[in-house]
Amino acid sequence: MCTLKRILRPYNALLILLFTGFLAPVSVQSQQIESLTATAKGHGTISSAVDKQEITSALVVLRQNGTVLIAVTADLLLEAEGTWKASASSSDEILVKITGGVVKGEMTGSGKLLLTSDGKSFRQLAVNVKTVDGLEITVTFEADDSEPLEWGK
Repeated sequence: MCTLKRILRPYNALLILLFTGFLAPVSVQSQQIESLTATAKGHGTISSAVDKQEITSALVVLRQNGTVLIAVTADLLLEAEGTWKASASSSDEILVKITGGVVKGEMTGSGKLLLTSDGKSFRQLAVNVKTVDGLEITVTFEADDSEPLEWGK
């Protein structure tokens, strides 16, 4: 009994906890995003060799099946569809591959989406696409405020 009391002294208990903490395996998992639907107001541009327009808002839908829908609003509405995946180098970066617009195959390109630190909204969007007629379009957008869309509220 005397030996048990000696082992359970506060500083011995602390040493035991520290020792087991060093020996126990540690597992850290990064937060993986599965889907996201967010809209944002902010500023940005849709630029081509022909025209340049100011963007007033953007909608991004990342679906669980790996598809993406991006819609940006200026004097016109530009819609793009494609696929997405989380970046291996940064937990807040989403890589986007554009495979079409309103019509599948009418535009191709790539870009990235930067998420907010909580992963519930986005703060930046940058996409470069090329249309079937050869027009190159660059979309850059910086969110002033963005929020996830919650349906039914």
